[in-house]
Amino acid sequence: MEESSQPEPAQDVHKPFTKAERMQQLSEIDYDITKLLTLTSDALKVLTKPDSTTPNGQGDNGAAAAPEKSPEEQTAAFKQSMDAFLLTLHSVDVRLKRQIMGLEEAGIISLKENKGQASLEPNGIGNIGNLDVGWLNSRSNKVERDMEAELWERAKEHLEGISSSTDGQESSTKDIKMEG
Repeated sequence: MEESSQPEPAQDVHKPFTKAERMQQLSEIDYDITKLLTLTSDALKVLTKPDSTTPNGQGDNGAAAAPEKSPEEQTAAFKQSMDAFLLTLHSVDVRLKRQIMGLEEAGIISLKENKGQASLEPNGIGNIGNLDVGWLNSRSNKVERDMEAELWERAKEHLEGISSSTDGQESSTKDIKMEG
């Protein structure tokens, strides 16, 4: 019997992902990031001593306490947990880089570095041209200073109002609106 082998339709490797495929990929990355936390927890649990048991041989939560592992078993379990952690971390790193490259290909961000040439196009890491937006924002505290001065002035007026309205009588507990 001869099998009829029909060639499968070739998939275009240069075809961009759809929005649904991108969202699925990001969801998988998100899941793996939470998995990293679980793997870290598992690795640290191996290094800790088991909880003390009660006289009836059970742990604090009523479950049977795990027997203490030998140092060799702990080392092997730790290495296994760390290997899984590092593999997952590498996978997340590669997939995030692919997502970033996809954003650049779509023209959403630009990671090009124009040496000697200023551009007003954001480069995706917080720089616009030769300006570092994060640096500028961290040094612009004029609004913060003005707001703080306004709040101190309102507090001063409030306290003066309380002290002038109480001529030896008990202070009223009336709320005063402090926002502008």
